[in-house]
Amino acid sequence: MTPHESESITEVIDRRRPRTSWVKYLAFAVVGLAVVIGIYKVLSQFTPREVGGAVAASLEKSVTLTGRFLQYAGNFLTTANSSTRTEVEIGRITSADKTGPLIVAKQDIVLKFTNVDERIFGTSSAEVKATAKAYYYVPLLGPGADWKIDAMERDGVRVCIVRAPALRVLTPINIDTRAIEIKTSTGALRSNGQEMTDAAYADITPRLNREAMDQAANVRHAARKTIAAFVKNWLLTSGSWGGQKMNAIQVVFPGETTVDTDFVIPGFNERS
Repeated sequence: MTPHESESITEVIDRRRPRTSWVKYLAFAVVGLAVVIGIYKVLSQFTPREVGGAVAASLEKSVTLTGRFLQYAGNFLTTANSSTRTEVEIGRITSADKTGPLIVAKQDIVLKFTNVDERIFGTSSAEVKATAKAYYYVPLLGPGADWKIDAMERDGVRVCIVRAPALRVLTPINIDTRAIEIKTSTGALRSNGQEMTDAAYADITPRLNREAMDQAANVRHAARKTIAAFVKNWLLTSGSWGGQKMNAIQVVFPGETTVDTDFVIPGFNERS
């Protein structure tokens, strides 16, 4: 290829290359300036003082939250949390027209008993102590209310003879559940302590019911006083007490006779 031909070709190539426009460079300059201004604005909002304040505020919030958490954790570990749940179902309400109990005496009972379970692998036992109050009553109404009232004169004293029904125990017995004490012991190869405790709890009420009924004779004297006061108030209301009318009361329970039972002498109305 001759020099002349080479120059010709170079000239053709240069003619095909587009000429650079000054508008393009101006646009690049404007965009660059905008980017610089934007970066400056952003950086101006984060001065060292502001950055330090933001960090301090963040640390303060962290310390506050940490303190609250530690306080909550301390309260959780040191405070006893207790709760209770109660469910009550109200049944049918009826009048007491068939029994009509008149409470005439009460008696404190301290029950102690021991249950023993002997097996080949050892012996388990439960010692129980329970405190209760037994209330005794006589029915005022119903088929069991077999009341009879007579009058008689003895040694110049007009006596109202009250033949009362047999004493009954108001069940279930009023047990002080806070004072129940149960101590269980099991053999080396026995593990029925909880069973012994549950059985002892279940045995308290029926045992107390039986003991209260067995002790009914001990409360007859107190029951007579209550019944006599009840009858005296009735006689006063009806105008049948005092003077030439009734001025003494004798209360007789089933199985007793007027000879066996003392009667309240004149002056009962002043002493009662």
